[in-house]
Amino acid sequence: MKISIVTPSFNSGQYIRETMQSVISQQGDFSIEYIVVDNCSDDCTKEIVEDIQRQLENTKFPSGCNGITLIFICEPDQGMYDAINKGFSRATGDICAWINANDIYLPGAFNTISTVFTKYPEIHWVSGISSWISNKSAIYVVGKCWLYSQEWLSRGIYGRSGYFVLQESVFWRRTLWDRVGEINHSLKLAGDYYLWLAFSRFAPLVSVQVYLSCFRKVPGQLSGDLSKYRKEMAAIQPPQGRIFEFIIKAYFHFEKNIPAWIRPILFLILFGKHIYRAIRVSSNDEYQLFEGKYYTVINKLK
Repeated sequence: MKISIVTPSFNSGQYIRETMQSVISQQGDFSIEYIVVDNCSDDCTKEIVEDIQRQLENTKFPSGCNGITLIFICEPDQGMYDAINKGFSRATGDICAWINANDIYLPGAFNTISTVFTKYPEIHWVSGISSWISNKSAIYVVGKCWLYSQEWLSRGIYGRSGYFVLQESVFWRRTLWDRVGEINHSLKLAGDYYLWLAFSRFAPLVSVQVYLSCFRKVPGQLSGDLSKYRKEMAAIQPPQGRIFEFIIKAYFHFEKNIPAWIRPILFLILFGKHIYRAIRVSSNDEYQLFEGKYYTVINKLK
């Protein structure tokens, strides 16, 4: 199995080495194709990428997988999603994802992903657990395993009224990307939301109860302005039933204050019998796929 990862970058010299090392240090029975697409940075980004490229070519960086190919594209682009599209146009892997130049994958992430896609050929895209790290790479918010309804994904509810689909922990089969086509590169902030809507037309998103990645919050990053992000989301997929979406938002906000025995009943009354899918990975590395109603799956993951 080959895993293709794309990193778009522009003046990312402060953190890109850590991001790249988190990709090429992954260990397991797979090969890695890593494509960095840089918009002609004028900081040290180019030198860092080329330094790592030389280390790989001279086998100075120990490989724990079946091989690593690093492709560096340095040319003008029309923004992050144009860069991502360029990267995936060059990708040849079976499994794809992108990681931004501030973020990192955790050790063992690719081994988990390759196992899931090998064990469950019917699964087309997955989302793992993502935590938040500081500018000093210390985890300060521990992530959780979120569950997703295919119907709510297709309606654009997650991120707008419900919790987000966390891009840095999402992986998909190349065949799914080929069915959808490219991300609309005129978008500046919500291209991931655009892609999840497109993916959800063809396949459900399966959650994996494993810590896969970390999102780094830094001043000035594009994702920091949620009001602009949500405005672009609404342009992609206008709200459908504001009262219903308000109820969803209120429910998840107050969920922890609702008695545990009431939650499944209330959720069923308010939102119906949506199907959720999640994989639990046990301490002895056994993988189990669960399907069912929201709290049925949550209880299976405990």
